[in-house]
Amino acid sequence: MKLRTKINWLVFLNIGFVLLLTCSSFAYLIIQRKFAETGERALMLAQTVAGMPAIVEAFGTPDPSVAIQPLAEQIRIRTGAEYIVVGNMNLIRYSHPNPEQLGGRMVGEDNDLVLKGQDSITEATGTLGLAIRGKSPIWDANHRQIGIVSVGFLEGAIWKQINEFLGEVVLIALAALLFGLAGAYLLSGHIKKQTLGMEPWEIAFLTEKQSAILESIREGIIAVNDGGKIMTCNREALKILNMEAGDVIGKNIRFVLPNSRLPEVLERGEPHKDEQMIIGNHLVVANRVPVRLKGKVIGAVSTFRDKLQLDQIDEKLADIGQYVDTLRSQRHEFMNKLHLISGLIQMKEYDTAKDIIEVVNEDVQHTLDFFLANLKDPAIVGILVGKMHRAKELGIALHVDAASSVPPVCPHREIIVTFLGNAIENAFEAIQGAPRLEGSSPPAVSVLLKEEAEELVLSVADTGPGVDPALGGRIFEDGVTTKGEGRGLGLALLSKLIGNVGGKLRLTSSESGTTLTASLPLQAGGEQG
Repeated sequence: MKLRTKINWLVFLNIGFVLLLTCSSFAYLIIQRKFAETGERALMLAQTVAGMPAIVEAFGTPDPSVAIQPLAEQIRIRTGAEYIVVGNMNLIRYSHPNPEQLGGRMVGEDNDLVLKGQDSITEATGTLGLAIRGKSPIWDANHRQIGIVSVGFLEGAIWKQINEFLGEVVLIALAALLFGLAGAYLLSGHIKKQTLGMEPWEIAFLTEKQSAILESIREGIIAVNDGGKIMTCNREALKILNMEAGDVIGKNIRFVLPNSRLPEVLERGEPHKDEQMIIGNHLVVANRVPVRLKGKVIGAVSTFRDKLQLDQIDEKLADIGQYVDTLRSQRHEFMNKLHLISGLIQMKEYDTAKDIIEVVNEDVQHTLDFFLANLKDPAIVGILVGKMHRAKELGIALHVDAASSVPPVCPHREIIVTFLGNAIENAFEAIQGAPRLEGSSPPAVSVLLKEEAEELVLSVADTGPGVDPALGGRIFEDGVTTKGEGRGLGLALLSKLIGNVGGKLRLTSSESGTTLTASLPLQAGGEQG
């Protein structure tokens, strides 16, 4: 059954039950009240007739009915009673709507109380049918009971009045029911529009699907309504906020995250793209967009991710690019040598070709033997060999200190590779960007890796122009650089990575060059290959 049908039926049954209960209660009260009022009216009329002097005086005449009958009928017609019967103590009638009943005995078996001088309201069947009767005694001047008066209203006439009244009530109830159904139809249509025409099970499925999507992505997500209350906060966002869901959901974003700027998005309806902000101990990149419905802002969503993770991705992509460049330079170098050897062979200069092959093999083998004997770790050897080929292509001498060595099981491998790749590439850029003066030392980069007092010390020195003194101690801050927009991430990333494992990063610079030094603890549970 569709949602709209359910709503219509629910409202119909609800209103119908309420109206039925109300009408039944109302009808019961009306019937009770009508019969009670009729009895009271009959008794009051009987008391009035019994107290009339003309009626009392007529009992002293030879034929009381001559005076009583016309007077009783006149009163009956004016009051609308079915009958007014006046009788003596022997229950002989002196008045009756049917003149043929005069002189007959009153019937109904309900005259015991009135014959004893007491007023009474009874329900009995007389000559005209079942009626509500009011009975009152007639007293003479000496306060001696000389007769009775019985006034009756037929129940059929009473029910006719009640039914006419209840008929009007039923019509009003039906009108109310139709009005309620019309309201239910409009309400169900409005709800369907608000749910975009979806049924409850479709909404539930969509909600579960969206929840699964929110929890599966690696970005933190916070959604607020138009009042700034947090409606959604996924697991990644709670992790960055260092809070539990119960501490966040339903709270105002101004109290949970004062610098979120989501209230500004709600107010202006303008998105914010790739803005940096600090959440707790995390530097994140945030995006904020308004949520609109029919052109009106009904909420806002903010997505954010730890910038350190993004920087690591950027660095890995940069390293891949460097590896590609290294492979390309190696390919060019070896292709040139192969062309040389091929030409010498074609010229039958076999001895010369052999000498060149031996020189190339000795040079490469000497480098590999040194690296494998002292550094051992293939990842570190790979980055250094690649950078050496890159340096040769740029015309820069890259030296690895002969005293360099790393432990057999190298701690913090990824940090070391990131350090070497970033620091050596920065050195290349610094040397290339500096003018060369006559008599100056040839461009060179020196690398040193050694164990020292429970630490692994890494050092990269260049013969470049040094770091701008204006940068001072801000060189390790995110985005601080002289290389232009979008740069200045490498040293900031290195500083965070090294700081996270308890290490230190230092930079010394002068006009004759720059040295970048990192100290990593050997005992720290670093990442190992």
